[in-house]
Amino acid sequence: MKKQAYAVAAIVDSIAATVRGAKPARTVTKTALMPALAFASPPGDPGMAVGLAGSWLGDVALLGDSDRAFRTGLFSFLVAHLGYTAALARRSSPGSRKAVVPIVVASATGAVLFARAAGPLGKPVGLYALTLGTMVAAASTARGAGARRVLGGATLFAVSDALLGASRFVLKGRATRVASSGVMPTYAAAQWLLHTGFKASNG
Repeated sequence: MKKQAYAVAAIVDSIAATVRGAKPARTVTKTALMPALAFASPPGDPGMAVGLAGSWLGDVALLGDSDRAFRTGLFSFLVAHLGYTAALARRSSPGSRKAVVPIVVASATGAVLFARAAGPLGKPVGLYALTLGTMVAAASTARGAGARRVLGGATLFAVSDALLGASRFVLKGRATRVASSGVMPTYAAAQWLLHTGFKASNG
């Protein structure tokens, strides 16, 4: 029942995100996502709890359309990724760190490209992209039964944010709407995989 509650919230909000004029409804559906996840998979680590709280604040902030709302959301998710990174780094497997270098290189490249595309928001966007990349790198060193889920979740988080960044700063017209429609499904799946994978990896 707990899993179903999160799934329903994720599906409803993903649909609402594609409907014009649905923002009043999304103040309920989007803000319910992280509480539903906490109910379904309570964070057993302080870092994961910080990630959950920062994500909820980011969800609320990004209901707004202004640059100020975007900066607030960006900072909130940056804090979330620092929490996730700390939790993952404490339980990493030294033998699985070979993938870190290419992930860091790819993240740095993406950070530069999105920073250039973001104009006045370039510096915070670039910093955020590097922080997200660090979290993905930490996820690549995860150990235990849920390691693949953790890495899958971190990767989907990067995909979701890339879609968000592309729709806001790069794409135009119909392409923007197509990219935007993928943001919430990938984000909701990312959070679920991160939290349930981390819990499985650590008993």
